[in-house]
Amino acid sequence: MNEPKPPPLNVPEMIIATVAGVSFGLKTDNFLAGIFVGVVLGIVLSLIGNKIRSRNK
Repeated sequence: MNEPKPPPLNVPEMIIATVAGVSFGLKTDNFLAGIFVGVVLGIVLSLIGNKIRSRNK
């Protein structure tokens, strides 16, 4: 049976955003700002990645 493939996960973008957010939070001793930076960066990188992937199809 042909089952549809699940959509690909944006794992590299989330890893980059998590590492950047944690490092920002640790460097500035402001963990709430680190969480905010990580979430915003993850959203931005995911949107850029989706545009690039859809353009290549």
